[in-house]
Amino acid sequence: MKRTIVNPHWINNARTVISAEFHYDDGRVVPATISETDTGNPDLREIKEKFTTEELEANTRKKIQEITRERERKQQEEEAKALRKQQEELFAAKLRIFEIEAIKNSTDRPMKSRIRKSKSDVEALAWAAALMLSEAQKEQTTEE
Repeated sequence: MKRTIVNPHWINNARTVISAEFHYDDGRVVPATISETDTGNPDLREIKEKFTTEELEANTRKKIQEITRERERKQQEEEAKALRKQQEELFAAKLRIFEIEAIKNSTDRPMKSRIRKSKSDVEALAWAAALMLSEAQKEQTTEE
């Protein structure tokens, strides 16, 4: 059965192991890792006959670039996911803060606005504590 060797590239720095895909006429694609054996590897011999050292090096550089791009893409996805999670947690913290009776019933709009505009849960909690203290002081002065 006839086959075509596609994208052979080195997979180690010593340049002793090649990875390639064998595409067969029946549509099968078989990934292969090829290295020298004691008796000689016919697949390796075929690759070295059909591809120059420069082609193997160029394919290797392309593969490294693909892997690098994929790693960067995954890292960006993970960073975006972490940011979304952080924003969701901040939003949830703000919701819980506004469920507190003293804050919910407060008429101090500037302080409530500071809580809403907070960039972190710690900042939101600090403004919430300040507002609760302010409300407690107002309550204390009206009782006296």
